[in-house]
Amino acid sequence: MSDVDVEPVSASPDRVPPQPQAPEPAAPWWRGVRLPYALTGVLLLVMTWFTIAQGRFHGRTYDEYMQDDYGARVLKFYLSGTEDRSFLDFPDYLYMPQHGAGFELIVAFFQHLTGEVWQTRTIVNGLFGVLGMLIIGLAARELAGRGVTGAWAGFAAALGLALYPRYTGQMMNNSKDIPLAVAMVLVLWLVLRLMRRWQEPDRRGEVLELGAIGAAIGFAASIRVNALLWFGLLALVAGGYWMLHGRRLRGRELRSEITNQITALLAIGTTAYLVMSLLWPYLLTNPTDGLLASVESMAKYDWDNEIRFGGEMVRSTQLPWYYAPWWLVIGSPLPVVALTAAAVVAGAVALVRRTGVDGRLLLVGAYILVPLALIIGAHSTLYNSLRQFLFVAPGLIVLGAVLLVRWIRQAFASGRTALAWSLLVLAVLGQVEVLYASARIYPYEYSYFNPLVGGYAEARHDYESTYYGSCTRAAAVWLGENYQRYTADPAPTFRDEHQWNSLAEVDLPDNFVGIGDGQPYFRIVTGEAGPGYREIHAVVVEGEPVCRVAVVDYAPGG
Repeated sequence: MSDVDVEPVSASPDRVPPQPQAPEPAAPWWRGVRLPYALTGVLLLVMTWFTIAQGRFHGRTYDEYMQDDYGARVLKFYLSGTEDRSFLDFPDYLYMPQHGAGFELIVAFFQHLTGEVWQTRTIVNGLFGVLGMLIIGLAARELAGRGVTGAWAGFAAALGLALYPRYTGQMMNNSKDIPLAVAMVLVLWLVLRLMRRWQEPDRRGEVLELGAIGAAIGFAASIRVNALLWFGLLALVAGGYWMLHGRRLRGRELRSEITNQITALLAIGTTAYLVMSLLWPYLLTNPTDGLLASVESMAKYDWDNEIRFGGEMVRSTQLPWYYAPWWLVIGSPLPVVALTAAAVVAGAVALVRRTGVDGRLLLVGAYILVPLALIIGAHSTLYNSLRQFLFVAPGLIVLGAVLLVRWIRQAFASGRTALAWSLLVLAVLGQVEVLYASARIYPYEYSYFNPLVGGYAEARHDYESTYYGSCTRAAAVWLGENYQRYTADPAPTFRDEHQWNSLAEVDLPDNFVGIGDGQPYFRIVTGEAGPGYREIHAVVVEGEPVCRVAVVDYAPGG
């Protein structure tokens, strides 16, 4: 029945048939990659719910009405076949066309689909912030490896960003700095991936990867033009390669590497400019000098006002050199600060001992240090704490998450369980402090300060705190529910502190009438209401009034 010869098995005692081997027991599920992946998925679902359910409580900011108007005008430019150029008609001192329109265009597109403005804007902003948590997880996983260590590093990084209050607290109402941070960490992930792929013999699909990096840089630059610093970071990567490997390259191998790097430069550069131009019509309407004008206007932004820093009032154009790094220290959770400091020490020790450092870790370090060096060297105009260089924070989180997970796993593997558990417990306790501090100032988590400066209760007196005016929403909601106690007028007048009625109007009943001049019946302000008004309500954060509702100072119904 078969052509295959089968040797019969003898019953002799000296001929024992081979016994089937028992399969090795599978590793417990909690030791594999499934648990960290599952936790990451749960985290993203929770943050999605948080955005949809809680986004509206975070209010709007002083910038949003302009950014929203700008995005709507840019969308009209495209929908009209480039004929409607009203996006160029903003006052010159605002430099609005020189600001990238990439993310505002996305928001305007979804508003166009839904037919609704503010709720759509809140949801799109927030969900893009949640997307950033996924991307930072991918970046940390790429850096730490694709095994269990990488999976846990990815979860730690995603959680670290979700628990970074100055990110999460404004991701629903900041359509500049949060999207930029997301786009920048997207580039970081793609470049880390490319650096690994360049070490592999099979480099098929490389052109597509280069194009993806260029597109991501272009998108980031269409949000804020300072994303072009990625070309400097890529130049550092190329320079590092030649320092390490250039001497051994000869002949065909040398020519091949030069060709590869020139091809990479062309692919990334052309794709970046193409995507940037398509999302930012100022470059289309000013093809010769638009990009240079934008770089110049953003490098020396015309905003010369006093801000509170270190207990003193200083001008935004004359900041101390340590302004940016110090804000990262006091505005970041303690685990991020501590792990960054530990990473610096570990890197210095590795260099002294010449044990070698992963080139991709050096890239993350450059991602953090180069922007800060440029800010310090250029004496950049800065204000509103760290939001204009917030994109540096994900780099700190990636670095800290990867090193923390590596050190914990190495400690467990070497039998130093006490050290491993100590690191884990300290990290958890640090994040518990963040949750507690954020809950105390909710929904103004963007004003978080860590215990190094006494938390919000102490630091608010020495540094900018609730600078966004987003408390206007809570004040407006209260006024809408209580105004009839102070007037019988069916159409009471009101005025916002900034930009006339841009913040409060959407949260007040429809019968309210906003006025830009004269004396309204009600005012909503962050400071004193002024003569002729008396305060009737205050939005309070840890004992400090951050928004006030005032009424004309005469009898109700008068």
